[in-house]
Amino acid sequence: MPGRLRISNIFGQRAVPSESVPPNDVYIISVAGEGKTEEQYFDGIKTISSGNAIWIDRLEKADETDTKSHPNYVLELLEEREKYWKEFGVESNELWMVVDRDEQSVSKIQLEELIQKCHKKGYNMALSNPTFEFWLLLHITSIENYDPEKLLANPKLTKRAKKRYLETLLAELTGGYNKNKLKFDNFEPGIADAVHRAKQLPVENEKLIYELGTSICLLVEKIIP
Repeated sequence: MPGRLRISNIFGQRAVPSESVPPNDVYIISVAGEGKTEEQYFDGIKTISSGNAIWIDRLEKADETDTKSHPNYVLELLEEREKYWKEFGVESNELWMVVDRDEQSVSKIQLEELIQKCHKKGYNMALSNPTFEFWLLLHITSIENYDPEKLLANPKLTKRAKKRYLETLLAELTGGYNKNKLKFDNFEPGIADAVHRAKQLPVENEKLIYELGTSICLLVEKIIP
């Protein structure tokens, strides 16, 4: 696998762990190539996580034709990084992969198989349907005032639009949203609300293949009790 997986960055610790007293808990999180938003979000979570170590690895694309954003590659990244940290004596409490439902590139069968692989390996999956932006939306507002079918479909509002529906909502509600430059301060006050709201919807990954919701709340509440 060397040379195949391209690591973007590691947040919260040096590349080689210190020999000092280990943190309270260690969470290794793997996200897809488009996961810069997730990176920045969990980097913000790190600052309020009471000493927990959060190591985030993002698998970057080599170019636009690269298919490494597929969750199967994210799983490979998680496996590689688990071995890497063990070489330095770091045993993580939990390993998580953060992925979107992404119907355009991942079939339902592929996602079902991936969930089973994670179960067998003891990995955790934080899945959002349709995208990570849905989790962010729950920080700001209840979804009761929105059409759940439209949220799930997350369409482009016009043929030429670059942003999809959820990104547009976030922009309207926060005064501007750029997924490449996430303003964590816009979302930090609503973390507890987001966890509560997410738990009113399906959080089982098997259900999230088909239904609106997110299981990211299960990861966040572990890091921030």
